[in-house]
Amino acid sequence: MSEPKHIVRPDWSSAWRGRHPFNPASEMRILRLGAAAGLQRIGVNLIRIPPGKESFIPHAHSAEEEFLYVLEGAGEVVLDGVAHPVGPGDFVGFPIDGVVHALVSKGPGDLVYLTGGERSAVEVADMPSIGKTTVFRGGTMTLFGEDGTETLTQAEWMARTQLPDGG
Repeated sequence: MSEPKHIVRPDWSSAWRGRHPFNPASEMRILRLGAAAGLQRIGVNLIRIPPGKESFIPHAHSAEEEFLYVLEGAGEVVLDGVAHPVGPGDFVGFPIDGVVHALVSKGPGDLVYLTGGERSAVEVADMPSIGKTTVFRGGTMTLFGEDGTETLTQAEWMARTQLPDGG
């Protein structure tokens, strides 16, 4: 008897591997657990970051709350530029309070964490390290900055997430 879609058994061999398109220090493997289970209103992902690498670019949300729960490894969550150690069993919440956050794997092994958050029709994320604000809406991302405006489709955004070695 096959498993119902409600049950997802994580398999790292099928994980997406890439990086945040605007953070060259980013490298992750992501299993999209929520989507695999049919969830539409919340996103839930299992993420693995190698030692010395980062998750996403430092950012702050304006519409969607998110969280992370560390399962394995050692890391630092950076909140408004201040690093705080995190490890197995630590829960970190990111309300829409303007705090810029990022995550770094400190090793020696991978940092593995469960993350989740809302999936609103429109999300706004500030990325102060590159001076841009991004509006995510309807499968497009529009980046606003002093250097102008750029709109990317989901496919164009994902093309930028490829690792230099083709990962």
